[in-house]
Amino acid sequence: MITMTNMHNWMTSIRDLMVPPLRMHNPVAMRSRPDQAGRVELAAVAQAGLPATEPEPVLRLHLFGPLRASVGGRMAIDEHFTRRKAKALLALLYLERGRYIPRDELIERIWPTLDELTPDSGRLKQTALVLRRALEGGHSRRTGWQYVVERDGTYYFNTQVAYKSDLEDVEQELKQAYADRQIGNTEGALAHFQRAFALRRSELLPEFRYDDWASSHIGAEREQYVQALEDAARLAGAHGDHTRAIDLLKRAVREDPLRESTAMQLMEWLSLNRNKTEALRVYARLRDALASKLQLEPDPKITALYHTIRRDRSVGDLGEPGLSAAS
Repeated sequence: MITMTNMHNWMTSIRDLMVPPLRMHNPVAMRSRPDQAGRVELAAVAQAGLPATEPEPVLRLHLFGPLRASVGGRMAIDEHFTRRKAKALLALLYLERGRYIPRDELIERIWPTLDELTPDSGRLKQTALVLRRALEGGHSRRTGWQYVVERDGTYYFNTQVAYKSDLEDVEQELKQAYADRQIGNTEGALAHFQRAFALRRSELLPEFRYDDWASSHIGAEREQYVQALEDAARLAGAHGDHTRAIDLLKRAVREDPLRESTAMQLMEWLSLNRNKTEALRVYARLRDALASKLQLEPDPKITALYHTIRRDRSVGDLGEPGLSAAS
């Protein structure tokens, strides 16, 4: 016999089967969603009362112009920093990053006067300590140094930390410029060239230009820069922008007044741009510079170009045939 109570229980069971279950908040399920993972993790940290992990401060190195270094926005080394050897140590370790430089080599290169410093002197260790304290005053030997690391009698720049440098920024822009040129993207290549030239606001480490340890690095960077100016000028000229090509080549000549390939290309573009008088002046300045500094005569090819421009100056444009550098 079906009672009223049994009928009520039976109807309740039917209702429960028809109504969907209530969705419960599931923090584990939320954490599994990539778009909410970061926010959920931070919320969990806040609820647990744990401190959030702060991003690692970035070391920023500026090597074009006076050496400067900042850490997390705090200027640690600038032109007013008086410890020149500490700056030299930082620059040398950075420029030769990726290798462990023995202590004796560092002493010989940074203190080249042998009778000034004996190999077992503590000057290098003291200089490294000054540099470390400038960059990371909150650390110590006990807590560990981040940027300038010592191991088994060698020192090296730690490339595993967060750091940036204007030198690598320039190199990256040039790398992209040549990549774009390779695939025929002229406008893209010229844009990257222009950004690289803008980032290079001065010569590399001018305060160390007469130090032997720095001269090879400075020379190699200058060669790269002048070659890039030449390549960008050739690209701009071929793209029909003669004025831009001439401006780039004038910068290159100012950087290296003895470079004959630059002077020759500048003479050609000036001549094509109906400025033969200035083209002849470029040759005259090159000839005088070579004679005074190297006791040399200009290359016969550039001399032949000089005579061609001089001969054709009164009869009209030189024309493009035979212009090796500009073509």
